[in-house]
Amino acid sequence: MPDSALISILTSAGVAGVFCVLFVTGLVYPRAVVADLKAELTELKQALEAERDRANTAVAATSTTRDILAAIQLGQHLGAGPDQ
Repeated sequence: MPDSALISILTSAGVAGVFCVLFVTGLVYPRAVVADLKAELTELKQALEAERDRANTAVAATSTTRDILAAIQLGQHLGAGPDQ
């Protein structure tokens, strides 16, 4: 049976047929699928926020390390003095 014949049979069944056609074609999703997608989206957003926090912490640590190394180099330079 061709697809067009199946569609015409289902649509002639009224509202239930239209719903079946929409469900089969993927235009209508069960609530469980939508709920699962929303839960997954929430988890991904939380993971992204955690990753951003880790990245911000790494940037702050790198900046602090750079400042400490610059201070050490400046101290060595000033400690060397003109007679060395």
